Amino acid sequence: MRKPRVLLILAAAALLAACGVQPTGVVPAGPGPSIRATTGPNVLGGLTLYFVSDGRVIPVTRPTEGFISPEGAVTLLLQGPTDREAAQGLTTFVPPELGKLRVYPGDPSSLALPYSMRKLSDQAINQLVCTVIAASAATGRAPQSKGVNVISPNEDVYFQSCQPS
Repeated sequence: MRKPRVLLILAAAALLAACGVQPTGVVPAGPGPSIRATTGPNVLGGLTLYFVSDGRVIPVTRPTEGFISPEGAVTLLLQGPTDREAAQGLTTFVPPELGKLRVYPGDPSSLALPYSMRKLSDQAINQLVCTVIAASAATGRAPQSKGVNVISPNEDVYFQSCQPS
């Protein structure tokens, strides 16, 4: 008889302990760390580009049908988010009129800009650098360095690491 009494007392105590707890609504925590494409061929592989959501630079994986070089990845980044990505709140701070960018392999890779990087926002530079690093890693010949040398037309070189939000 003692065991059922103890269980009854514990159950009553648990009910009383829960009294006064107010329910809360959904607490917004911002977007997830990445948005992954769900249709198309080779979804598991894909190409990672970096776009901006709520002021944060985040990775977005797009399906690909074959190899895309780091320079090709930057070209896709310059085209901006797809309609579907834009509908999910993604944007880019990299101006499409940036012009032709060159990516040179190495350790670290180098990204040659057509004009001074001072004309670009921190998010835009981060989008470019993170995209180059991700595309370089996808080649299977990823450099050991965790950054990219960004070269401006006057040949100033700045080492930049990827800092996604």
